[in-house]
Amino acid sequence: MMGGYGPFFAGFGLFGWIINLLVIGIVVYYSTRLALKHHDKDKTN
Repeated sequence: MMGGYGPFFAGFGLFGWIINLLVIGIVVYYSTRLALKHHDKDKTN
């Protein structure tokens, strides 16, 4: 996963690693939220 971002985030070091974690967390949060919303919609129908 870090292969594509290696040269770009190398200059940031720990800061780039924190940004990566934040982006992953946001993606996981929204994907689970949409999945839960879709699940609730299926349950009500």
